[in-house]
Amino acid sequence: MVCLGSWANTFKATGSRWRFELFSIDFAVGALLFSLIAAYTLGTLGSELGFSDRMLVAGRTNQALGLVAGALFALGNMLLLAAISLLGMSAAFPLCIGSAVAVAALVQFQGAQGLWLVAGVGFLLAALIFDIAAIRRHKTPARAVAAKGPAKKAPTSTKGIIVGIISGVVLGSFFVIIERGFRGDFGLGPYAGVLLVSIAMLVSTIVLNLYFMNIAISGGPIGFSAYFTGQPFQHFFGFAGGAVWALGMLAQGLAMSAPASLNLNSALIVVIPLLSVLLAVFWGFTKWKEYSGRAKGLLIASASLFLGGVASVAVAFTAKTPVLPGS
Repeated sequence: MVCLGSWANTFKATGSRWRFELFSIDFAVGALLFSLIAAYTLGTLGSELGFSDRMLVAGRTNQALGLVAGALFALGNMLLLAAISLLGMSAAFPLCIGSAVAVAALVQFQGAQGLWLVAGVGFLLAALIFDIAAIRRHKTPARAVAAKGPAKKAPTSTKGIIVGIISGVVLGSFFVIIERGFRGDFGLGPYAGVLLVSIAMLVSTIVLNLYFMNIAISGGPIGFSAYFTGQPFQHFFGFAGGAVWALGMLAQGLAMSAPASLNLNSALIVVIPLLSVLLAVFWGFTKWKEYSGRAKGLLIASASLFLGGVASVAVAFTAKTPVLPGS
């Protein structure tokens, strides 16, 4: 929860001039390096199958699902970074991850407790409405009204909202696919799973940047040569962000694969990583001074509704024990 809710600070720390397209390359490299080190060190310990053995016994379908999940995450995460560039952490995380949880819950509705599922999705939709209202409030300041003209930032907010919702749909699909790839007797397990996701993420990020660098969601078109103009600290934060995210994903995967004899609360395994959204909102408010006044109050209400939605969805799936890894 701490890792998944804090890695975006590294993107903010690179400065407003360092584009999300460039950060995403370092992010993928950092995630891959960490997952490799973890797989060949911690992944070889313990009484269960080690990393190498797990790769050998994992089904081809599971391996393919891991690679597909990595490609989907690359797209969803790049759109999340774009939303952060346009809207800030405080608004982007509830918007993107709230949409993702709603999508994943609806896709896996079979076997869920209907009333709790409806309540959870309702809470999540309400959270999205409050989040969008906060964005509109913040991006339409009083000075624009006083000037008797349209708010100049309105197109930015609209673009950010659209990008955030698309990110949520993609990440929701990622949640579903990675769960199927990790689990089962022929599943990838946490170490092999995170490694395959990271490999696919790096390759997909480079390919996707051929598109994103030209359509320029935030800023004008750039070329790959811009990557080599970055300062060392910007690249360092990118590598660190990817490593922190991979650590969070690995920890979540290990929690998912804990023996049934431990009797861990399945609802908490779903809820705790998703509390990373609330932590990201906290960082946005305190560290980066995003939003204020009524807009901040609307975001707090959105975060509260998000918490209620996540808790309800977790209860709805208690019998089925779905897996909704964090972003």
